[in-house]
Amino acid sequence: MRTGITSLADALVSASVVLTAAIICAGAASADPSQQDQFVALLEADQIPVMDNLPALVARAHQICGELNGGASVYTVVNEEMNSIFEENPAYHQESARVHRTAIRFIAVSAEVYCPSHLTDPYVSNDVGFSILGPVSGVRHQT
Repeated sequence: MRTGITSLADALVSASVVLTAAIICAGAASADPSQQDQFVALLEADQIPVMDNLPALVARAHQICGELNGGASVYTVVNEEMNSIFEENPAYHQESARVHRTAIRFIAVSAEVYCPSHLTDPYVSNDVGFSILGPVSGVRHQT
């Protein structure tokens, strides 16, 4: 099971390599170390392994927040993530529910750390199974 989650995390990152490279080359701001530590801790808590992909994961998290800040819905961003994973490895269609959960969890963690105002989207909180006691509190509760 851990291998499947690791593979999904790898697919999540590799599917957005081109976009990540564009962000890094464009001079995207580096992550605050305390935010980055929180990001890693939350990914690990959601069983999304970081491995050697931390810079790409942080860059993708910032890109997700940029999309959300630009008006994209979480639903749209989740579908984009899933489609990227499926394009990278069509065999994951057989595990679409797991891919869906992994994409939502990654987006939710990204939002929690880098753009918490987007945590109020019910698609995220209802599907992932956590709720936030207000975007300012920063308190996460598993349900």
